[in-house]
Amino acid sequence: MDIIVVIVLALALGVAAGLILASRRGVDPAASSETAVMRAEVRALSERLAASTGGLAQRLEGIDTRMSQTQSTNSDMARGIFESLGDLRSATNIVAEQAREFNVLADLLKAPKARGGLGEAMLTELLGQVLPPSAFSIQHRFRSGATVDAVVRAGDKIVCIDSKFPLSNYRRMCDADDEVERLDAERAFARDVDNHIKAIATRYVVPDEGTLEFAVMYVPAEGVYAEVLRLAHHKRPLFETAIEARVVPMSPLTLYGYLQTVLYGLRCLSVERGAERILADCGRLQQDFERFAAEYDTLGRHLGNARGKYEEGTRRLDRFRDKLDAMAEASQDDELDPGPDPLDRPPLEAVNDWP
Repeated sequence: MDIIVVIVLALALGVAAGLILASRRGVDPAASSETAVMRAEVRALSERLAASTGGLAQRLEGIDTRMSQTQSTNSDMARGIFESLGDLRSATNIVAEQAREFNVLADLLKAPKARGGLGEAMLTELLGQVLPPSAFSIQHRFRSGATVDAVVRAGDKIVCIDSKFPLSNYRRMCDADDEVERLDAERAFARDVDNHIKAIATRYVVPDEGTLEFAVMYVPAEGVYAEVLRLAHHKRPLFETAIEARVVPMSPLTLYGYLQTVLYGLRCLSVERGAERILADCGRLQQDFERFAAEYDTLGRHLGNARGKYEEGTRRLDRFRDKLDAMAEASQDDELDPGPDPLDRPPLEAVNDWP
């Protein structure tokens, strides 16, 4: 806008300068009148230009003021944003520092066997979901001092389950950057699993303490279980080594199926024990019934004897009643007809007939 104003002013000044030069050169009166007209028009144009310039200047001042205010507002907003970003960066640094301190604290408080913590928690949860509480126990201790993570009770025997699976070299195998590092981690992982199988067979297969002839090696993930089935140590598959050592590798899915089988066996055992109790109760009931039958027969005999005595007493009572009736009739006849002397009468024999 300032450039336009400058151009207009330059044109006006050029016209004025031309008129002045023309007047100095001495033109005729008609030209002078035309020059006067042109001067009047230039003056009017200058006045309008001045008025427009004043309005334009006021508008420019308003625009400058608003732009200044906007720039100030934007500066304040930018300053607030930068301050917020600075606060956020400080808070992020504080959180990161606390996270590092927490990791250090976790490392300090981590138990030596923390590698089995997650697997043991998953195993405990799986056992609790499938089996009743009386069918398993956690942290079973042997006389040798060894402690197994969990045992499943199958009748009078127990099955040991170990969940402390070595995973450090498996993680290194998954995070390897090249094939050489991966193969080296794979060999180390196979060696760790082989040593773990031997340790389980030595510690947790103890028949003289009630264990079955095998133990379970719990593998905490299906992917790790697949690697155990695939890998070999000293050109001997790990799975064959485990079966020969009487250690059965089980993933969460295969262990779930095994626990379902154990649960079915426990139910069958419960039914068998219930049937034995029922048979024992039936035997006792039969003895009680035979005892009751003997007592009932005795009661029947007593009732038969009592009935016989009752009928015999009834017959004697009838004979006695008949004799009393006869004696009463004889007494009445004596009152009506005294007859011969009573001393001459024969003695009565009714007394001998009394019961």
